[in-house]
Amino acid sequence: MKKYWGIVGVGLLLLVVFIGISWSQVTEKQSYLTTEEQTDFWLITDPHFLAPSLHDDGEAFQFIQSTAAGKDLRYQEESLTAFVDQALTAKPTGIIITGDLTLNGEKVSAEKLAEILAPLEKANIPVLCIPGNHDIYDGWARSFAGDQQNVVASITPDDFKNLFPDGFTQAASSDPDSLSYTINLNQTYRLFFLDTNIYSEANSSSQPTTNGVITDNSLEWLTEQLQVAKDEGQTPVVFMHHNLYMYYWSNGHKV
Repeated sequence: MKKYWGIVGVGLLLLVVFIGISWSQVTEKQSYLTTEEQTDFWLITDPHFLAPSLHDDGEAFQFIQSTAAGKDLRYQEESLTAFVDQALTAKPTGIIITGDLTLNGEKVSAEKLAEILAPLEKANIPVLCIPGNHDIYDGWARSFAGDQQNVVASITPDDFKNLFPDGFTQAASSDPDSLSYTINLNQTYRLFFLDTNIYSEANSSSQPTTNGVITDNSLEWLTEQLQVAKDEGQTPVVFMHHNLYMYYWSNGHKV
């Protein structure tokens, strides 16, 4: 019986967690995100941001707003701007966003969100992001005008890296087969950001896949990086969009 790793999808939540931990870490490059022993990270997941320019508050938008996926669409820009202002005052070590940054992978939404987050980069507060199942090549990317939903450009993997670059530019190691990467915080901890999503390799017209997976190639990269952390005496801390569980596949059936 062959063993695989699979992922269970997470709900549409906006969660802000304040984490205060003593960290130290090393990297192959011998570079660190910080030299401080005491660090604070703020964690957001599933903001599902929709750029205000993509709707006119008409019938189509009100419909999506009334659904379970759209309950927090009206004051997102105000809420996120207030969050950024608070971070600029508190000055955490970094912000972590674990996926579903956009409602349904609209490139315009990602561009606007990057604009809202830009003051953090200027203040040397890195924003470390991984995509969720709604972010890359989402066939549901839409704008809303009157009673109509209109297809808009979706986010590509390169778009995601360019718009939310901090984690990728400061990565100690990047997985060549996904948007996964590792960050060396200081001497004791290595941060693992895993892209666990299933998305097409081109623009899609279908709904996003809710569940996820760590592919064999990515699992090989992850195993190597965990060994590096072990060899260096580092403790790994893993961030991903999905919950992790192990399942088995036998004769074409999951058991």
